[in-house]
Amino acid sequence: MIHTLWALARPPMIPLVLALPLTGLFLAHWDRALALGAADLRLVPVLVAWALLHAGSLWMNAALDRDEGEVLLGHPAQVPARAGALGQGGLALSVAVAALAGPCPAALTGVAAALGWVYSHPRTAWKGHPLGGPLVNGLGYGVLSPAVGWCVAGVGLTLRGGLILALVPLAMLGLFFAAQAFQGPEDAARGYRTLVVTGGPVSALRASRLLLGAAFAGFLGLVAVGWIPLLGAVVLPLWWVSDRHLARWSLEEGGGTGLHARVLLRQLTLTFLAVLLAIGGHYGWSLRGGGPTAGLATRAGWPADREEVRGRALARAEARR
Repeated sequence: MIHTLWALARPPMIPLVLALPLTGLFLAHWDRALALGAADLRLVPVLVAWALLHAGSLWMNAALDRDEGEVLLGHPAQVPARAGALGQGGLALSVAVAALAGPCPAALTGVAAALGWVYSHPRTAWKGHPLGGPLVNGLGYGVLSPAVGWCVAGVGLTLRGGLILALVPLAMLGLFFAAQAFQGPEDAARGYRTLVVTGGPVSALRASRLLLGAAFAGFLGLVAVGWIPLLGAVVLPLWWVSDRHLARWSLEEGGGTGLHARVLLRQLTLTFLAVLLAIGGHYGWSLRGGGPTAGLATRAGWPADREEVRGRALARAEARR
């Protein structure tokens, strides 16, 4: 049974799941040019908690769906009778583990666990809801995952940080809609009202292109105004490659196959790594100059939050008097 549970947890997805909290921590440190410290080790129980969240959610999902056809980054398997109960136990344990990192990570993990429960429990089955499914994936993967990493950093969210993090749910929703494009017949057989059922695979892939395009355009906009290093423009050709793949995929009969989704996931993972390397490379280069570093060294400097903007405006007005 252990081997089956491991397979149902779709191990190839775990690196992406853990990368999102790591990204939140990285961005918080880069944005404020913070040095890593012992307090950042609190991310370790958070990563363990997020792995438990992932496994628990997928075990419940397997107990609900009992897939017989192709699935993303995995294969159908005989679902153990206790998969649903073990999944709920994993969700509960994730909150307890996250509590080792403090109240903020525990609270965010609790919300994520609740979302995982309503997504896959037979009484709610938000997975098949036209709004509930996207809400859980966009909020869980796109918002809470990077937010818990930022929370560990222990600093407030800046305007720039908020704008960057707001792009993550767009990308995660883009991947979500693409991943369901080839699963229309199975979703319809279960009575789900997912976008691929109500609008067809072309609608799901069109939504994916629009959401991913908005995420990439927003990121390049931040590069253009100077809040992200110019090296971040490396996403432009990578965006084009992903968009062309989605355009070709839209022409496939029946929504294509899981291979199309796996190719897109690899492309987005490469883009994600390229962004981190570009920002990390900029950080290393900024250390050579002896001046501001990391997020303080972008062309537009550090975008202050509203309170600081208001304080500076009042100071200027007072000086003019």
